[in-house]
Amino acid sequence: MRELRTFELDKPGHPVSWRAGYGQTVCAVAGKLWVTVEGNPNDIWLEPGAELVLPEGYRVWLSGDGAGARFTLAQVPAPWPLRRLAAWLRVMRHRVEEHSTDAFGECPRIWALCR
Repeated sequence: MRELRTFELDKPGHPVSWRAGYGQTVCAVAGKLWVTVEGNPNDIWLEPGAELVLPEGYRVWLSGDGAGARFTLAQVPAPWPLRRLAAWLRVMRHRVEEHSTDAFGECPRIWALCR
């Protein structure tokens, strides 16, 4: 299963930007699309019907050649083990932040309880 979202660019020459997620693909539906991917020195032009698989984690800029340019953004969900790992990493980061110390070496959470 994959999720499909359709977008229309209302201002030609004004790019939209996002960081590509796992399994994202851009497909031009109407109008010509100009795509720039972080780290890639070449710009990519997509004609209607053409699609581009986006590299995960890279910033993407996308703009239309004219008014009314449309594209779909397809995304497949990450495999179950990868989603579990990401969830575990979020929990661990929260625990580390919760117990981190300030510049004076005191734990802010415990200090707040003593007052």
